[in-house]
Amino acid sequence: MARLVSFVVLLVILILIALLFFRVMESFLLPVFLAALLGVVFQPLYRWTVAHCRNQRYVAATLTTLMVLITVLAPAALVLTLAGAQGLSLATQLQGTDVRKKLDELRSEYSLDIPIRDDLQGIDFKLKAWRDQLRNGETPKYSEVSVENLITRVERIEAWRKQAIEAGVHANPIPLLAQLEILRKVESESPQGDDALLAAVAEFRIYKRDLLGGAFLSVVKEVVNPTDEQIEKLFGPSFAIGSKLYSYGGETLIILGKLLIGTIIIIATLFFLFAEGSRMLDAAIRLSPLEERYVRELVSEFDRVCRAVVAATLLSAVAQGILAGIGFYFAGLEHSVALLMLLTMVLAMVPFTGAASVWVPVCVYLYMYKGDTTAAVGLAVYGTLIISGADNLIKPLVLHGQSNLHPLLALLSVIGGLQQLGPIGILVGPMVVVFLQTLLKILQRELMTMDRLAAAAAAIGVQLPLGQRAPPTSAVPAATETVVDPTTGLPVDAKPMDSTYGENPPASGNGSHQPSPPAVQSPPTNPNLKRKKKR
Repeated sequence: MARLVSFVVLLVILILIALLFFRVMESFLLPVFLAALLGVVFQPLYRWTVAHCRNQRYVAATLTTLMVLITVLAPAALVLTLAGAQGLSLATQLQGTDVRKKLDELRSEYSLDIPIRDDLQGIDFKLKAWRDQLRNGETPKYSEVSVENLITRVERIEAWRKQAIEAGVHANPIPLLAQLEILRKVESESPQGDDALLAAVAEFRIYKRDLLGGAFLSVVKEVVNPTDEQIEKLFGPSFAIGSKLYSYGGETLIILGKLLIGTIIIIATLFFLFAEGSRMLDAAIRLSPLEERYVRELVSEFDRVCRAVVAATLLSAVAQGILAGIGFYFAGLEHSVALLMLLTMVLAMVPFTGAASVWVPVCVYLYMYKGDTTAAVGLAVYGTLIISGADNLIKPLVLHGQSNLHPLLALLSVIGGLQQLGPIGILVGPMVVVFLQTLLKILQRELMTMDRLAAAAAAIGVQLPLGQRAPPTSAVPAATETVVDPTTGLPVDAKPMDSTYGENPPASGNGSHQPSPPAVQSPPTNPNLKRKKKR
């Protein structure tokens, strides 16, 4: 009992210390994870360096870390710096007057103007405000005068519609006016008022859709005809981003300091993973409560996933980002190349959509905002054939059929990891799913082994204690047959049962199965006596 209490206390202390250790190391988990990824991906380069450095591990680790720093970390830092500078420049140059001017040009070019926009948006704003109040459990603040104002706006819209009826504008205002009349007469606090308000909102939605030319055109026209409040809400943070950065200068320095510390941790961890990786693995195996074969299987799975899934994803994303940057430069977006390259690299890791989620909106921007049809069409063709085609070429070459992850699981793991962990979740999500698959396979093998051992033990009449670790299958003794003396009823001898034919092996000379005679145990003989007899 004292031993059990001591074990429980030790386990509780271990859990508390593990939680404290996690809190201490929590801020360093991301740099260590990135260093582990780089260490696995560049392990062949380290082995090649060790072979050419006469097995000097620390010298080879230093050279390999420097090569990784030059080829990976330095270009990544450069792209991030340029992307941040271009994003800041774009945000500070973006002004509300420029946005309104471009929207006016877009509406006039594609005939997306709404001549009665103020009246239509006024009705929409009032009805939505009253509906939101009703949904929030509040009493809608409408009165007879405010509803009459809406009726007047509808009548003005109808006067314009009758003049523009030759242009194909068809809408029936009678149901909407009828519901507004009902709304004007009922009290806002009554249940009839709530029903009348919801009916008026539904009728106005139908009326607006027909007035603007159908479901699709109504959505497009509403998007390119925003109100001043919508423009301010959408672009307001961008208008003030410069002043915010200047006012938060101290916090910016703190963020830069954290990035510098994270980079130093990545470099140091990568060096020791190269130089002391095997010793670290042996120490982890000794300290782990799992069997050595399970730990090595998990490490092998981590290595395989890093090389296959992660390496293929990263290489494909980097290649697509570089190719997209070339296309953006020749499309006339040279001032935003680094920013768009970074976005392409990040979104290229998302399954199904990939890099198309960047270059497709850019094509729309070139065609509708800048009016450059040639650049838009050229970038669309280039993106379809070259940018997105690179993903279909690089991943199969790197994977070589090593990825056992279903596409649906890959998509869900990437999206879930992105939601929970941020950008790094794009890499962590698939690895978590693969590790779960590996652990389930290990558990399945353990359960099957336990079932086989239990069946073998039951065959020889032995009951395994509950919770006992089962020995390997080869350690289970073969089932034996007990020979009984027919005169005394006592067991005479035991012999191993034939594992192939059971109790009745075939007799020599023919294929018939006959029961074997009882085995007689001969006394042990002295080999020296045999030699003397032969002499």
